Amino acid sequence: MTEAWSRLQKRLEELTDLGGIASLVDWDQAVLMPPKGGASRARAAATLESLIHDRFTDPAFGELLAELEDDDSLDDIGKRSIELLRRNYDRETKVPADLVRELAETTNFAYQAWTEARPASDWTAFEPHLTKVVDLKKQQADAIGYEGERYDALLDLYEPGMTSVEVEAMFEELVQGLRPIVDAVLEARAPRPEFLSGNYLESKQEQFNQWLTRHVGFDGDAGRLDVSPHPFTIQVGRDDIRQTTRYSAEDLPSSIYATLHETGHALYDQGFNPEWHDLPIGSFASLGMHESQSRMWENQVGRSRAFTAFMLPELKKLFEGELGSVTPDGFFEGVNYPERSMIRVEADELTYNLHIVARFELELALFRDELDVADLPAAWNDKIEAHVGIRPQNDGEGVLQDMHWAGGMQGYFPTYSLGTIYSAALFDKANADLGGLEEDFRAGETARLLEWLRTNIHSKGHMLDAKDLATKVLGEQPTAQPLLDYLKTKYSDIYSITL
Repeated sequence: MTEAWSRLQKRLEELTDLGGIASLVDWDQAVLMPPKGGASRARAAATLESLIHDRFTDPAFGELLAELEDDDSLDDIGKRSIELLRRNYDRETKVPADLVRELAETTNFAYQAWTEARPASDWTAFEPHLTKVVDLKKQQADAIGYEGERYDALLDLYEPGMTSVEVEAMFEELVQGLRPIVDAVLEARAPRPEFLSGNYLESKQEQFNQWLTRHVGFDGDAGRLDVSPHPFTIQVGRDDIRQTTRYSAEDLPSSIYATLHETGHALYDQGFNPEWHDLPIGSFASLGMHESQSRMWENQVGRSRAFTAFMLPELKKLFEGELGSVTPDGFFEGVNYPERSMIRVEADELTYNLHIVARFELELALFRDELDVADLPAAWNDKIEAHVGIRPQNDGEGVLQDMHWAGGMQGYFPTYSLGTIYSAALFDKANADLGGLEEDFRAGETARLLEWLRTNIHSKGHMLDAKDLATKVLGEQPTAQPLLDYLKTKYSDIYSITL
C-alpha cells in the first residue's frame, strides 16, 4: 500500500461518514421529524450537502487522484476505484457549490410542500416549488454537460453509462410487448377477490412484516423496519440499513409487497463486501440494479404461486377471520389480480412499467423544454390515460403521487423499469443455475437464491456498471423479452389463456 493510497483511504473514510450522517438526516425527516422541523432541517441538510461537496471537490483531492492514476502498482480494485472517483470528481467539480446548496435547500422545502400538497390534492401549492426544482436541475445538467440529451446528464447519476436513446429503445420493446398481454389478461380476469378489500389491523400487519423481512434473510441486528409516507431503504452505515414501509387497514397485500420490495433493496445493501465499505466499488452498480433486487423479491419470489402458498398459513394465524376461507390458489390469484391502477406503487406487474414509461416521457419533455411545469397535471393525465388506460380524477392520484420530483430525483424513474427488466433475466439465470427454486419457495426457503445473488450481484459491488454486470452474469445483453415471457407464463397459468 502506497502513501498516496493511505491518504486516499482517510479521505474516503471521512466522506463515507459524512454520507452516513446525511442518510440518517434524510431517514429522520421521513420517519421521526415533527412537522414544524422542516425549515431548520432544510438549512441543516443544505449545510451538510455543501460540506460533502466541498470535501469531495477539494483541488487537493483531484491532485491525489491524478497521482494515483499514474500508480502502476494498483490492483484491479484500486484501478476501478480511481476510475469511479475520477468520473464522480469530474462531474461534481463542474457543479458550482452555490448550486449544490440551493438544490439541497430547495428540495427539502419542496419535499415538505409535497407531503402537505399530496393528501390535499393541491397542485397550486406545490407548483412553485417544483418549478424551482426543475430549473435548478436543468442548471445542474448543463453544468455537468452531455453529448446527446440534457436528460442524459441526470440519468447518468442513477444509471451510469446508460443514455436516453438506449432507454427509449428498451422501453419501446417493453411497451409493444406489454399492451397485447395487458388487454388479453384484463378481458379474461375473474371478479376481484373480496379479501383484497378488508379491515386488517395495522399492528398485526406490522407484526407479520417484521417477521417476513427477517425470514427471507434481512439481518435485523444490522438494520430496522419503520413506517413512512413513502416506503424507502437507506444505508446509514455498514451495519445499519434502514427500511420503511406503510400500512393501510383496507389493503393487506400493499404493505406485504412494499415490505418485500424494500427488503430486496436492504438485502443488496447488506451483501456488499465489507472490506470495500469506504471505496466506491463497495456500493451498488446502479439504481437499476438495485431495483432489480427489490423487484425480484417482491415479484418473482413474493408473488410466486409457491411463496404465496407458504405465506398464507402464516397470515391466517393473524387474520383468521379475514382470510379463513381463502385458498392458496385464491390468495395467489388475488395478489396478482390485474387492474388499471392510478397509483404506481400499487400497480400490478402487468401495468407497473406503463406508469414508468409515462413518467420517463414527461421528464424527457421537461428537459427538452417541450413541456412547462405549469402544464404537468394535464400532460400527466394524458400520458397515464394513453399508457395505462385510465385518467386520474385529481392531482393527488395524478401528478402529486410520487415524491421523486420534489426530491430533485429527475432521471430516477427509468431505473424502476430497467430494474424490472434485469430482475426477470437474472431470476431466470439463477433458476437455471440452481434448479428447484419453486420447491424452495413452497417451503419458505430463500437461502439458495440469496446466496446466488450474494455471489453474482451483491459482492461484485460496482466493479462493473450495471449493464456490463448483467451482461457478464447472463452471458448476453439484457432485453425486455425475459420479463415479457415471465408475465405471459404467469397469467396464462392464472387464467388458462394463451398469450
